[in-house]
Amino acid sequence: MRFFSLLSLFRRWMTAGVVALLYLGSIPLVSQAAEIIVPLTVHFDLMTQELVQQVYTGPGGIAPVWGEGNCRHLSLDRPQFSRQGAHVRFTTHGTGNFGTEVLGKCLSPLNWSGFIEALTTPYITADWQLRLRILESNLYDEEWKKGLLTGFLWEITERVFLPHLTDLTVDLTPPRDDVLFLVRTAVPPSEAAQVEAILHSASAKAIEVRDTAVVVPLALTVPDAFVQTPSLSAQPEAPLSAAELAAVQQSLEQLDAFLVFVIKGVGADVVDPHVREELFDLLLTSRYELLPALAGEVTRGEGDPVRRLFMETWKRLHDIIQRAEQRGLLRDKILRYAGFISAGDALMALDQATPGLGIEISADGLRRLARMLRPEAAEDPLSYSSDVDPTLRTLFGLSPELPSEPPPEVPPTSAPHSNLGWLGMAYAATGEQEELTTLKERLNRWLPEESEFAEYCPVMEQLLRLTIDQELQDESLETRYVPLCRNMMLATALQESCWRQFARENEKIVPHTSSSGSIGLMQINRRVWRGFYEVERLKWNTAYNARAGAEILLRYLRQYGVAEEKQTGNLDNAARATYAVYNAGPKAVTRYRARNSSAREKKVDTRFRNLYRGFAADGEVDLSRCTIEREAGQ
Repeated sequence: MRFFSLLSLFRRWMTAGVVALLYLGSIPLVSQAAEIIVPLTVHFDLMTQELVQQVYTGPGGIAPVWGEGNCRHLSLDRPQFSRQGAHVRFTTHGTGNFGTEVLGKCLSPLNWSGFIEALTTPYITADWQLRLRILESNLYDEEWKKGLLTGFLWEITERVFLPHLTDLTVDLTPPRDDVLFLVRTAVPPSEAAQVEAILHSASAKAIEVRDTAVVVPLALTVPDAFVQTPSLSAQPEAPLSAAELAAVQQSLEQLDAFLVFVIKGVGADVVDPHVREELFDLLLTSRYELLPALAGEVTRGEGDPVRRLFMETWKRLHDIIQRAEQRGLLRDKILRYAGFISAGDALMALDQATPGLGIEISADGLRRLARMLRPEAAEDPLSYSSDVDPTLRTLFGLSPELPSEPPPEVPPTSAPHSNLGWLGMAYAATGEQEELTTLKERLNRWLPEESEFAEYCPVMEQLLRLTIDQELQDESLETRYVPLCRNMMLATALQESCWRQFARENEKIVPHTSSSGSIGLMQINRRVWRGFYEVERLKWNTAYNARAGAEILLRYLRQYGVAEEKQTGNLDNAARATYAVYNAGPKAVTRYRARNSSAREKKVDTRFRNLYRGFAADGEVDLSRCTIEREAGQ
């Protein structure tokens, strides 16, 4: 299946004005073929690793370059590549002894300690091997001053060591072939012949030396016909059929599976809290953005939602990986990531440069892209499952999932709840877990009638308070956040579901579920939190649903709410920002104080603020109106 297989349906609705990415030259785009440039990046760290593996093989990373007996040797250490103008500068530290051995003793030994420097020019061979050509080389002492005793030492250096430098090669055929493969799979079959012409035009342009890497520009020439933006139809388009909507939804699910696969790989490779926060933000943001399309709300005129989401997500993923590389966090995986990024960037460049081509991405192409990053993984990168993924929970700092349990076998009617005698037993329990168990059993499929509100409210409130307190035990939040968390938990549950886990449908008790897939008491969206929670338990287990909501709120508070409080200087803003993210995703973090929020958003945020303040003032919940009443003057 093609990810962008519905692009033909949207192409006539797309706006014009797309230009080539990294387009070269000043000739108007409409009259000349576009040249797409895809940078194949070879980082200096990678070049250093390659040389170390070949030459610096001694203990402690020493290169035993030369040795004759006990009095003559040259060894090197600390190799490094860097930029010097348009050239690649190589330096290495070294030590050497040069004497004559007589009767086991060294006569007239000359000792040297300093640095070897070589200024080189990178070039690409016909078979796409990156190599170095030495322009000049120098010998220095420890203070980087040119020494006088260079004759024999320099002869050894030139004869024995420098050939290792000129023999150093980085094979660029794998990243080049990955780029070409993805381009080949990213176009409709009807354009296959033209695309092959584009691929055969592949060539390497002038190499650029940057601060941290050598960049080999891979150039693809695109014919004029594909540079043109298709004309837009003035005729209204018929609505998408049910089958077409189902295809969009399947493609979005596979795209989400691809993103999870990649995020888990990056998270495993980069054990850094900041990077993992960025990955968490990326995953949640992308999932909130795909919700409308998954719910069938495909907006005409905005283009293929799958394609659009891929392009937006890719740019953010590219930036996260690039920042990690700049911080030196990719270590020995630089080449793998460089190929992965170059291939994805090729799709971005091709899409922006050729609006007339109708870019698509096949499932096989996306699998290939994913496996470039995790070639050892056995699972299908596009496998979409609602099962709990322990790796995903651990990666983002959530506690281990509770053991699975079957849904309770209760008739589809309200559970018995004729008196409050159980409550005293709950309070007399020997721990919070026993009390939560009692509460869970009591709330099992209880959808209260209005006459039961006075009985139901203290039960639900106790569950919510115990749940957030239990989650706070594992948090390292400052004490001043504890009342905030309790009030935020109570207010969120009241705002999201009016403290109800269940609803009535055809005289049966069913889980309270929204059109977008949010479930139960805390309205946990099954698509946004896919892999984090067990869907059936979210539906039928009130205590489990409450625990999930508490975990999410605390996760959002740590990553978003605390930062908002620090920026605004208002503790309550931590709760308001946290709920805004809970309601609409990470992009909504400042929505509660933004002037350009929609009327609906303002209404939602104002209502939460009032509920939150009501609980802070010890107000009384009114379930008949889903509000909280504060005493006069509060």
